[in-house]
Amino acid sequence: MKILITGEPGIGKTAVVKRILKELGKKAVGFWTEEVRDPKTGKRIGFKVISTEGKSAIFASKTFTSKHLVGSYGVNVKRFEEVALPVLKRALEEKEKVVVIDEVGKMELFSKTFMELAQELLHNPKYRVIATIPIRDVHPIVADIRRMRGVVLLEVTKENRDILHEIVIELILNH
Repeated sequence: MKILITGEPGIGKTAVVKRILKELGKKAVGFWTEEVRDPKTGKRIGFKVISTEGKSAIFASKTFTSKHLVGSYGVNVKRFEEVALPVLKRALEEKEKVVVIDEVGKMELFSKTFMELAQELLHNPKYRVIATIPIRDVHPIVADIRRMRGVVLLEVTKENRDILHEIVIELILNH
């Protein structure tokens, strides 16, 4: 089973994913991304990737110089890969686990290896995957994933964001 979670930026996709991961515990393998905010101003200055194995790294920042840009953020692909790729490679070996990918978005898709691993996990029926995708098709891969046969596409809204994790858990464990 493949479950895609989408929604407008800032609506709570990652919050839903973190609740799912907390509930699944050791049954899950994957990563999530979080905003990094300036402690003084509270303004967003970057993004951090965190694995279910406890590794983390800031991989996008307004202060990074990079050929990979999304808006005003420079993306350090190597830092992203050092955290995300080991858990996704582990997921290929541990087919009984639920694979969680937050998110398949512009920044993450600068990594060719991530793109290939995500597609392998999403297209192979042997894997149970929960992934977040942007509300808009920001990349051909996102469009492809959104239109895959048999996926369950759920949109996070203000009305459902506090209960959506329960729906996802029920779907993924009872399928």
